[in-house]
Amino acid sequence: MLGNDQKAKPLLTNREREVFELLVLDKTTRDIAQQLFISEKTVRNHISNVVWFEIHPF
Repeated sequence: MLGNDQKAKPLLTNREREVFELLVLDKTTRDIAQQLFISEKTVRNHISNVVWFEIHPF
């Protein structure tokens, strides 16, 4: 249980949220990378991190 001065960590980082918002708009990893000024590998890493979290919750 969290103390009064601790905040719960969000399930997604801001960047992961941006990536997934673009994914649901049917954007490719290339499109997302170009729009967010990151590499395609970084886009895939964000996707993998979220998928891994879904399979292995706390």
